[in-house]
Amino acid sequence: MSRVILCSGKRADVPFVMKASGRKVYTVEELCYCLRDELETLDGDTLGRELADFLGRELGLTERAQTLRKLVDEGSELKSRLVVVLCASDLYTAPEINEICEDFEKNLNMTPLLRAKKIADRNLLEGRSKVALSGYRDILSDERIAELSDSDLSAVLHNCGVIQMRLGYPEEAASLFLRAYAHSDEQETVRSYLLALKLLGDEERYIKEAMRLFDSGEILKDLEDEIGTVLERFEEGGNLDCVERLKGLLEDNSPAEFDRMSHEIVGELKASYRADIESME
Repeated sequence: MSRVILCSGKRADVPFVMKASGRKVYTVEELCYCLRDELETLDGDTLGRELADFLGRELGLTERAQTLRKLVDEGSELKSRLVVVLCASDLYTAPEINEICEDFEKNLNMTPLLRAKKIADRNLLEGRSKVALSGYRDILSDERIAELSDSDLSAVLHNCGVIQMRLGYPEEAASLFLRAYAHSDEQETVRSYLLALKLLGDEERYIKEAMRLFDSGEILKDLEDEIGTVLERFEEGGNLDCVERLKGLLEDNSPAEFDRMSHEIVGELKASYRADIESME
């Protein structure tokens, strides 16, 4: 459930900008909310002198600013700095602040790659696809990549594929989905892979891969029906020759329109797949 933020203190003339998301905050209540909401991204830069200056200069919280500045100068742990800021408003109760600090410590104890994945996941969730893709690529090129579990590596590859679909590169997306599936037998990844092939119009490759990945003729038929239903919905919904138009959009260098149409198809496919799963439970 969302929280209604009642701001009772001074409103800043110049906002503090959250470094990871770019959010602009003007009150101490907004600041505390954003710190909790972006907990996994907090580091020494965010909880540093710039924040202390903002508290003092813009919000008039002189004592809080001095305390935070002292902690920064002494190199105190990040949790202590976070507590100083969270206690500057009445947005969270003491038990809630303790819980926030526990979650913060869990994030700090994550491996760098897992933290990077969590940040990229957030960027993807909030629509910053290109920023997320850059984060995922950094993970994939990191020399510590072997530290990731198969499921986490699969998720990184899968999400890269999703972004490539949105950006209008189904061939690259198909390759990423296939790599993701090699690390985790996620059915959604298989379906995304085959949908990418379908969007490419490579029917021969689509059939060959579908038969290779599904040893059950019944499952294969269900999958074909599922994808067919998704495509039929678009044809019947007024988007004539939707799939054929996707190829044309790529040839015409219209990634924004391709993004819109392909993203809708992926969404329809996911909704259909989830509905099938729910009906089996």
